[in-house]
Amino acid sequence: MNLIASLIIFDILIIVYQILIEVFTILYRINGVNIEVSRFQVISLLTGTGFTTDESESMILTKSRRKITRRIMFFSYIFNISIVSTFVSIFSSTMDTKKEEVPIYIGLTLFIIIFLIIFYKTKIRKNVIDKIVMNIVDRKKKKTKNPLFIYDTFGKKVIAEIEIKNLNEKLSKKTIEEIGLNQKYNISLLVIKRKEAIISEITPDTIIKPGDTIVVFGKLKDIKKTFVNDLIKQK
Repeated sequence: MNLIASLIIFDILIIVYQILIEVFTILYRINGVNIEVSRFQVISLLTGTGFTTDESESMILTKSRRKITRRIMFFSYIFNISIVSTFVSIFSSTMDTKKEEVPIYIGLTLFIIIFLIIFYKTKIRKNVIDKIVMNIVDRKKKKTKNPLFIYDTFGKKVIAEIEIKNLNEKLSKKTIEEIGLNQKYNISLLVIKRKEAIISEITPDTIIKPGDTIVVFGKLKDIKKTFVNDLIKQK
């Protein structure tokens, strides 16, 4: 393989690498992972450096996140093998290329890299990604009875936002003390968003109503069991 062909392949790999970062970052964000954490962990996986922070536990917290993580690892194997073989090809083909042509080919590759770096830092890219994420999240919410979004993780516990569309008799028209939300279900109610109002002073007499958006803290399995699975009113 000659130098120009090797560099073209290298440039394509760089572009594919950037696309994969954005795609998997979006997928993690849709599943409730912070954008900075998402991008860092995606890059960490794709480059084969693995999980490098305590935040890595959040990437395998749910079934959907574990599925995304496995796919990233699969692509990372392919990417790392391809990039190493391309570098070997570039090095070997440089020996057979005219010296005056080498700077031109390398300059072209550097131009592509710089262009991608500049594009990567622009607000346009961020706005486009945010729009894509919000559209997908909105469609996902419409299909879910009580949509759940994870803000952050703290060990085995999470801060989650739940849009309450349905409540059955175990939760409906009862105070959180009567429900035993904290004592029975090990869930702390932090905030209630009710139309334009923000209720942050949670008391034992607080009542969760259909149409509320609540922010809670607890184990994900307990939150899902309480608000998403067992206690959803059956239609």
